Amino acid sequence: MNNQQTEQHSCTDVHYVRDNKPLTGAVCVALNKDIRQRKADIIFMGGEKDTWSVRSTTELMSILIKWKVSFEERKRVFDFVAERLRVLAAEVTPE
Repeated sequence: MNNQQTEQHSCTDVHYVRDNKPLTGAVCVALNKDIRQRKADIIFMGGEKDTWSVRSTTELMSILIKWKVSFEERKRVFDFVAERLRVLAAEVTPE
């Protein structure tokens, strides 16, 4: 595999519609700044100025629905979030 195929990204684009205008935002998944807590932060960044740190995947789903993200796009985002959480869990070793 080349480096591009093995590279892990912490963010993925999200396409949504606001005021009848197609926009792009992002969903990011990263370890909490205190890695001893072994928790991940999930953040939704609207393409303009709105940003939310979400407490759960359920809250993320509610935001994506509110922002009129399509069903197929929500599935893609959740596949990304699930994979990213698996990668982060494997990177963090118990103390």
